[in-house]
Amino acid sequence: MSIKNFVERKINKNTWVIEGWGCYSYLVLGEKKAMMVDTGMSKASIREFVETITNLPIEVVNTHGHFDHTGGNGWFDKVYMTAHAATEAKNTFGDSSGYPLDYEIDIISEGHIFDLGGRTLEVISIPAHNAGSIALLDKENRILFSGDEIEAGQVLLMLSETSTVEKHQNNMKKLKERIGEFDYIYPAHNGTPIHNSYLDAFIENAERIMSGMEGMEDIYSPSFPESIFPKNENLRRSEYKGSSIVYNIRRIYNK
Repeated sequence: MSIKNFVERKINKNTWVIEGWGCYSYLVLGEKKAMMVDTGMSKASIREFVETITNLPIEVVNTHGHFDHTGGNGWFDKVYMTAHAATEAKNTFGDSSGYPLDYEIDIISEGHIFDLGGRTLEVISIPAHNAGSIALLDKENRILFSGDEIEAGQVLLMLSETSTVEKHQNNMKKLKERIGEFDYIYPAHNGTPIHNSYLDAFIENAERIMSGMEGMEDIYSPSFPESIFPKNENLRRSEYKGSSIVYNIRRIYNK
């Protein structure tokens, strides 16, 4: 397939967002090597595309294991991800034909540092939307890559039995403790970048849910159509100050 399946946008002097099929992927350049944050799920070679932008050796890290973030991994030899992500990263959404899936996985966890030369990415564990989710903190450029755990469209907390509103709020509070180290958040869907003030919005939104303020039954949005998931009487959407949480009323608190 043609590399024209992708569109890149430079968002600072050494960072690009790449849009294809699936999620936003980010190309992060250091002085010695480059890193891809997620690879989307296009069947075209995202590696071939990013090699038109940089000549640096390229590494890959996944923010979690959902296939819309991992489908392009196979164009690279090795990918970094959490242990949980490794259990699901090669699970395609339907037809697997055309996806290269024979790649090596290296396991990472909280506190791992990627040194790209003059630029580092620190792994911060924030599992709620997905049990393997991480954020990546780029202190040199005051950026946080958040995957699907923070975004302007919605955070989906109803996909797993382990996802709770309380868990998500705890993760937002964890990131709030580091807010002096980043100004902007680069999420995986629905607009990028967003301001770090979204952390407060999500913390307050979760508090409203946990205090008994039930969200609306119409959970869908333009980026999350009803065709994706069947209707479920237990699901709600809570919107507050630009944040939106889709959650299961039976999974609000941690057990």
